[in-house]
Amino acid sequence: MLMLFLAMLFSCKKPVDHPYDFQQIVVGAGPEDMVVDTSESLPRILVSCADRRSIYEPFGEIVAYTPATGKIDTLQRIGQPDSLHFNPHGIFLDKQSSPPLLYTISHERDQGFHPVYIWEVRGDSLIYSNLIYSPLVYSPNALTLGADGEIYIVNDCGKRGRFIEKVLKMRKANIVRMDVGKDGSIDARIVARRLGYPAGINRIGDQLYAGDAVLNRIHIYTISGDQLIKNKAWKGFKGNDNIRIHNGTLILAGHVKPFKYIGHVISQENKSPVRIWELDPATRNSKILFDTDGEAISAGSTGLLLDGNLYVSQVFDPFIIEVKMEQ
Repeated sequence: MLMLFLAMLFSCKKPVDHPYDFQQIVVGAGPEDMVVDTSESLPRILVSCADRRSIYEPFGEIVAYTPATGKIDTLQRIGQPDSLHFNPHGIFLDKQSSPPLLYTISHERDQGFHPVYIWEVRGDSLIYSNLIYSPLVYSPNALTLGADGEIYIVNDCGKRGRFIEKVLKMRKANIVRMDVGKDGSIDARIVARRLGYPAGINRIGDQLYAGDAVLNRIHIYTISGDQLIKNKAWKGFKGNDNIRIHNGTLILAGHVKPFKYIGHVISQENKSPVRIWELDPATRNSKILFDTDGEAISAGSTGLLLDGNLYVSQVFDPFIIEVKMEQ
């Protein structure tokens, strides 16, 4: 009842959208996260899709979109164990590997099982390589790699699905580091605590950036050996979600009206405003690249730049948008 009341309260005014030159690209339900893949002759965007509304058919896939041709492919998964269910969430592409490796968080049918799949990206196929799991990873949202191949992954709450943590801004979330030994053993440990709701994480050099949608800031850590040294946080980014890197800057998506986001969770008819920032870590300056009251796209979760265009994905509905940026 509380969520319904909030949705009605904050969605009664019809929004007026900002004038952007954009187009929708239908990729599949729930295109929550995206990465750029430059391993093919033409750069493309890999999109992590998972249905999150009952109005859509079950769909859990990685979809590739090639802007230069408009080609859209659902990548064929090869070699996945039959016992597993693929329900992708946050993704990270290791471009240093050949072929590149796609790390994918998957929420399996077992509510307590949230492994990371590792796939070789070969053309229009994903070749199963490995699966990594630790009980410490109980509510994973996003992940990135360290310089030595270690995985940093954010648990977005202290107990999966506890809405009260967000309402009360409880600092129960954390960052887990996972190291995979040559024998396949996994060493997992919590390396940062007392985060609010981290939904994004990424790295530049030895600097690790973890978003926080509840505390409206970017937590910044220096990676020192197997430890994280906490630095001064970067504040003022409301409802921030996934973090992508572009030419040394951070591209950050934000759900800037939390109550309207709740309304959109309840019904796709309720619009949820989205803002995309570009942040310069060297100067700590930031600028807004895109701002919509929800008419262009609602619940935007990832922004990335490619060949002069901005691409924005979202949590629920089956399309991303391509926005022409002023040169």
